[in-house]
Amino acid sequence: MTIRTRLALQFLLLASIILGSAFLVVYAFSADYRQEEFMARLKDRGTNTAKLLIQVDEVDELLLAKIEADNPVRLPEEDIAIYDHHDHLIFRLGVPSGPPCDSAFLDRVRLEEELRDGTGVREQVAFLFSDQYDRFVVVASGHDVYGRRKVRNLGNVLIATFLIGLVLIFLVGRFYAQRAMSPVQRLIDEIRAISAANLSQRAQTGNDRDELAQLALTFNDLLDRLQTAFLSQKHFIANASHELRTPLTAISGQLDVLLLKTREPEEYAKAVRSIRDDMYTLNRLADRLLLMAQVEHRGPASTFGPVRMDEVLWQARSEVLRADPANQVEVAMDSVEDEQDLLVLGNENLLRSLVANLIENACKYSPDHVARVRLEAGGEQVRIRVEDRGIGIPAEDQERIFEPFVRLNNTGGAKGHGIGLSLARHIADLHRGIILVRSTVGQGSSFTVELPKAA
Repeated sequence: MTIRTRLALQFLLLASIILGSAFLVVYAFSADYRQEEFMARLKDRGTNTAKLLIQVDEVDELLLAKIEADNPVRLPEEDIAIYDHHDHLIFRLGVPSGPPCDSAFLDRVRLEEELRDGTGVREQVAFLFSDQYDRFVVVASGHDVYGRRKVRNLGNVLIATFLIGLVLIFLVGRFYAQRAMSPVQRLIDEIRAISAANLSQRAQTGNDRDELAQLALTFNDLLDRLQTAFLSQKHFIANASHELRTPLTAISGQLDVLLLKTREPEEYAKAVRSIRDDMYTLNRLADRLLLMAQVEHRGPASTFGPVRMDEVLWQARSEVLRADPANQVEVAMDSVEDEQDLLVLGNENLLRSLVANLIENACKYSPDHVARVRLEAGGEQVRIRVEDRGIGIPAEDQERIFEPFVRLNNTGGAKGHGIGLSLARHIADLHRGIILVRSTVGQGSSFTVELPKAA
């Protein structure tokens, strides 16, 4: 069932409850008013008859019967009975509706002064009529033919009006529901038209104020993130394929050259060492690509634990020195009284990779291959500063260096793939940290990692 139909049915149900309740109240009020009015007329007829019979000396039973026989105000099937204080029936006018009343009923009337009964086909009112000499009980009953007919007709009119009203309400409700849902249908059509081939297309936001406009804005934000992710994935695949192809091409080329003819052992050893270096480069590239994929697809950091950053720093230093014996890493640490100041909440392997990438870059781009590292634990954050005295980074390129596979023109032929700094920023973001860079061309660069301390 569509929302448009559901809204129309809900509107119909609500309107039917309100309209039906109103019609029931009108019908019940009309029925009660009809009964009360007829009871009052019965009492008036009984009172007038008793007055003529009891208070007018010239009128006796026979004369009163003749007077009332042609009375135009007589009620349908009227029956008026008058009882004296001895419970004797002294007068009865009209068509008898039943046997005379018993003493118990008459005593009850004298006690309560008036009794009414409208539960059956006939309405009846019994009341006490007193004059200066005696007390009489008057019982008047009748059949309200015309009043009941009017109430039945009113009920039929209300039922017909209710049914016709339901049909009209459903049609009107469906029309307005369709109008109200037309922006939603338009938004659905626009979303259906968006695919991977036209991710740049956006849904119209309308007035930018109502809920549908907010929904469109939210969906457009989602499309922006998806487009960014798709473009990033596309560039990542293209650049990764290129970077992987280069060492593979070099390895296959060297093997082809070796197979052309028989060579001296020294030539085989030289070629094997070259192939080994290419394999090492390929292995490091594959490791970094895998690590970057893991970082980008890592879920909430609910599995993080306390990590001591001084231990991470020494492990990263050993890793850089093991990769190239020519590298030198000078480490300085602020004095710390409580080891809790060195703890951050995170993943030890990822943090070690972050620090190792920064130290390796400092050694790589410094003429003396020296990286100067300082660990600070003041305040609410742990800071690791890595400095070099290398080629420096132009100001306009200091943000581009964190993009994947971006390498500047002033690298001086140093080997690399443009992944390390991008991976370092991803890891810092995952740990709710930041990386700050300061650099001057020809003088060197300084990278500072700030990570929040563990609570």
